[in-house]
Amino acid sequence: MNSQNHDARRPKSIHVSLESPDALGPSIRRLASSDAIVMTFPRDALPRIKAHSEVSRRGVYMLIAPTAGDHAFRVYVGQAQNVLQRLIKHERSREFPRYLQVAVIVSTDDQMRGDVALYLEQRMIQALVKSDMVMVENRALRFPALHQDDQIVAEQFFRDALLLLGPVEPMAAMVASTIASQERRNELVNLDASRGRPFLQSNVIYEFRRDGCQAYAVHANGRSMRVLAGATIVDEEHFSLPRRCQELRQRLRAAGSVVRCAQDGLLTLLIDVDLFSQTGAADFVAGRRTLGTRLWKLANFTLEDERDV
Repeated sequence: MNSQNHDARRPKSIHVSLESPDALGPSIRRLASSDAIVMTFPRDALPRIKAHSEVSRRGVYMLIAPTAGDHAFRVYVGQAQNVLQRLIKHERSREFPRYLQVAVIVSTDDQMRGDVALYLEQRMIQALVKSDMVMVENRALRFPALHQDDQIVAEQFFRDALLLLGPVEPMAAMVASTIASQERRNELVNLDASRGRPFLQSNVIYEFRRDGCQAYAVHANGRSMRVLAGATIVDEEHFSLPRRCQELRQRLRAAGSVVRCAQDGLLTLLIDVDLFSQTGAADFVAGRRTLGTRLWKLANFTLEDERDV
């Protein structure tokens, strides 16, 4: 998703399904190569939204209301195992009588864990409470303890959700832009991935070591990396692995270009494989979404050393 220089600003495809001619929704948004789904709809559309199975999944939701005075909006952020049931409960109890608009964030595969949903909820609250534009109904922060890999996946999902909150519906868009601007100000999430991104050097070999796998790679073309034959890669594919990497692995298996290692859970790559980025190469090797720019290290030899052998 991230790239260098001008590629970092490359347009992203967002698919929006409008279920109503009204700009307030209901609408369903999906982002290419992402697990995130965002649904926005007005409060009075809750009976109609029940027909969409996505809203019955585990996820994060926001209740949004206009307000007077120093704040533009009043927002309640929550998370639930079944978002629809929680929204119906709020409606029956009249806990938040002023809200007009609802935004729901769920995953395409309906595999969001409870701790990840709690993390996403807290990230939304963390950004909103620092903004003067929004009054947040719930302010207590209680971040769950996530494994580093899971936190990386959650952060990527968080960024994708911010992108999806923007189009079509003005109130959700205002909340999303408030969060994004606060994130930039506090550098909680680096939305401009080109800052600090190291350029790939053409005369060195990069090494990846993690969870028993080991791979060497070199700079190919542009920002792409070539993972060299002989690499040991993780066999099992985590649900977070980007679709492009999943499809590439399937083609390699079908072509017999990977074989099982003596060590359980690993495969050996028999050919060189070009990946679209440092992150893509790391994802391919690890079998899951990673923070690839930090995982590739310079090997203790260069291409010139190899040619002298």
